Amino acid sequence: MNRLTTLARRITRRFPRLTMSVARHPWRAGGITVVAVAAVVGIVIGIIKLLGPDFVCGQGMSVNAADTECYGVDLDSGPLAAHEPAKMVALENAVKANNDIRDSHGQPTQDYVSIVLLMNLSPDPRVDTRSYADVYPDIEGVLTAAWQANHTADFGSIPKVKVFLANMGSQYAGWSVAADRITDNAAANHITAVTGLGQSLEVTQAAARKIVTKARLPVITGTLTGDSMNFFPNSRTLNNGFFRLAPTNTDTVAAAAAFIARIEPNQARVAIVQDNAAGDDYNQTLGRAADADMPKAHQFPFTSPTQLPGNIPRRQELVQQFSFLDQNVCSVAPTVIYFAGRGADLGAFVQTWTQAGTPCATGPVWIVTGDDGGTAINDPAMRHALNGSHVRVVFTSEASPDEWGPCATAHDLHALEQANYNTFQAAFTGQPDACNHQHVTADDGAAPLSFDPADLRSEEAAGAHDAAMLAVTVARRADHDTDNGDGGIVVQDPYSQIGIIEETQCLNALPGATGRIQYSQNHADYGNPVRKPVPIVQILPDGSTKTLFLANSGVGVSPSPTC
Repeated sequence: MNRLTTLARRITRRFPRLTMSVARHPWRAGGITVVAVAAVVGIVIGIIKLLGPDFVCGQGMSVNAADTECYGVDLDSGPLAAHEPAKMVALENAVKANNDIRDSHGQPTQDYVSIVLLMNLSPDPRVDTRSYADVYPDIEGVLTAAWQANHTADFGSIPKVKVFLANMGSQYAGWSVAADRITDNAAANHITAVTGLGQSLEVTQAAARKIVTKARLPVITGTLTGDSMNFFPNSRTLNNGFFRLAPTNTDTVAAAAAFIARIEPNQARVAIVQDNAAGDDYNQTLGRAADADMPKAHQFPFTSPTQLPGNIPRRQELVQQFSFLDQNVCSVAPTVIYFAGRGADLGAFVQTWTQAGTPCATGPVWIVTGDDGGTAINDPAMRHALNGSHVRVVFTSEASPDEWGPCATAHDLHALEQANYNTFQAAFTGQPDACNHQHVTADDGAAPLSFDPADLRSEEAAGAHDAAMLAVTVARRADHDTDNGDGGIVVQDPYSQIGIIEETQCLNALPGATGRIQYSQNHADYGNPVRKPVPIVQILPDGSTKTLFLANSGVGVSPSPTC
């Protein structure tokens, strides 16, 4: 039915006169019917050949009005958008292979749980602030956690774990549809948690609320830092089902301010460039925290476009706006610029700053930004602007391959944190552990993963891995009756996991690639982790990264003495 509906819609749009004629002159019974049907069949076949292969959404999804992307949960692990890059198709196939869960006799089994990765999985580079290059590490991180769960004893052994991708679409236009499809298909497909969300926006906040309250599923995010994301939209009511692994913007800005004070003690030489775009909790809370931590810095607002015609690239508008903004920023001759905006816009800002028309571009300057700055790593404009210039760009990450420095020799918390990351990295790449030189091998002989180490430069993969790892661990800690072979009580009542996640603290803290996972005992900080490491990472002209400074989040937050 989905295919026929899609075809009818396309025919109607492409051939309006034909469809109007059919509607006005219905065929009558008799011999003319056969002729008419034959004619219509010939026309339809011709139209199909003319339009090319039809784009069809699989089970659990609905096609958007433009027939270009699917909203919902991808139960078939098929395409999520028309004309997907080859790497996206390969990852969808890897998800499908992971989900071929079988029992000891080689037969499909119902003894499994499913983790959903929900975000914009069909980004449009002209209008979205995320790209496919940003999406890949998220999928790879979740698959790494599932591989460890299904083929090693790292997180226990039962039940097995499936992964489903769920798409909110470009500009998150299908967030509500995606949340509904997850709700509709949760019980039948043993969905026990939703991870991801992608960005700290009002629409992703609304999606989190709908999933928790309607689907009764916990939402665990790996990389969201917007301060207000653990509340319901436009309120101060806590979402008691939302948990993040990343520090808040308040904490990451505190770490950034500590780094800035080391390189520029005089705040009067610091400029804060803040995006005022509505509906973006990341930009807004990042800017507020920067203003609070650096009160003597100079503030320079701008507003990025939230709606664009399809033929106007986002960067084109921003470069024009930044060329004027830079003139004003130069009036204070800053040595440090804190960029409180999206990482996708950072390249355009650095590009305009380094152009000859900017009056103060010849002097050295540090540009510091939040964790979303990791999305600029793959930006060619960024690399070109950094090459040969006096600009250095750093961002507050949640994980970095070199954040722990040389291999630890002492058996302390530092060594434990380093070992946790190295285990994740070895499982992700299929290469030996960087310190003990051992491979992470499957207990059942399964082939190792071999994801690109370059996809670890941002925090996306590690954050996605830890969110999925927490979801799997909690599902397995829940009351699981292996005799039923149906996933256990956690499948029947996934909301029962909330209390277990809340107790992920003190002796129940978990070792994660992004640092120890433990939640605040302060109710006002519900759903927020404490004492997560915050590496300050520099983006180099060749696209590589280097950790310059390591801070801790949770400034002013102390775990209970009993922990």
